[in-house]
Amino acid sequence: MKEIALEIPVCIIAAALIMVVHELTKSIVYLCVRKMQGQAASHNNSIFAVWRYIDPLGLLLSATCFVPFSKPHLFRIRDKKTNMILGVAGFITLLALFVLSIAVLKTGCLGMGALFSAGGMAARITSIFWQYMAILSFDMFIANMFPVSTFDMGLVIAGFSARHYLQIIKADSAIKLIFILALMFDIIHYGCIRLLRLLL
Repeated sequence: MKEIALEIPVCIIAAALIMVVHELTKSIVYLCVRKMQGQAASHNNSIFAVWRYIDPLGLLLSATCFVPFSKPHLFRIRDKKTNMILGVAGFITLLALFVLSIAVLKTGCLGMGALFSAGGMAARITSIFWQYMAILSFDMFIANMFPVSTFDMGLVIAGFSARHYLQIIKADSAIKLIFILALMFDIIHYGCIRLLRLLL
């Protein structure tokens, strides 16, 4: 019981951090792309209001299925290139968080090695945190491969073809049903655990 009481808050904190980093990175990339194009960014709220990226349902799924998803900043994106760049940036961000987490757990980089070897409650919480960072970032990476219109794959498809993007919008209910079934049968998380066993 104590273990669950410790792990759930750590899991939720890790999930919230991943959501913020994922969406904030895409927002910054969006502003940079618009600036390079010599255009004003079209958005209503500050991209640094990071609490807006945290999806309550995504937090619930993090604690139950270990598959989070974030709340994207709603930009008005008209050109294909920007959509493609944002989708790829989202995937790269999640992959980078996963690789960083594995590096911390395996090598103790970022000064974590000394903390891990010190033992005690702080070392235990830190270890659990980085384990959840690895699990949740990889699971979110896989989840974003589903062609949901607001996920990273949806942005990549929008960058590739407006016609194909319209098709996934029309099939949105069916795609989300498949996604929910994947969560219910633990397919995404099971694959992540198998990969982590190979890497660690």
